[in-house]
Amino acid sequence: MKIIKRSKAMAQSRPEGTWQIRVFHRKAVGKRSPRYLIKCGCCDQRFEIYYGDGTLEIAGVMGSVEDWREILLPLLNIKSQRRSKSV
Repeated sequence: MKIIKRSKAMAQSRPEGTWQIRVFHRKAVGKRSPRYLIKCGCCDQRFEIYYGDGTLEIAGVMGSVEDWREILLPLLNIKSQRRSKSV
């Protein structure tokens, strides 16, 4: 799995006019699962995504990768569909 590399600095603006989301990764050690820590770009709001063995736990909600794919992919495609129509 490729680890996401992003700036961890606070208050980095994006071209869309929003703050860049900060992403931190922790590798699996012993029984501790690997996880991504996602933080807001302008404050300390955050949530964690634990992953492994075909499951994802996002903000404390455990589900299979397929369940999360069914829920999140339509949301992520909304913006890309709008861009492709206007171009």
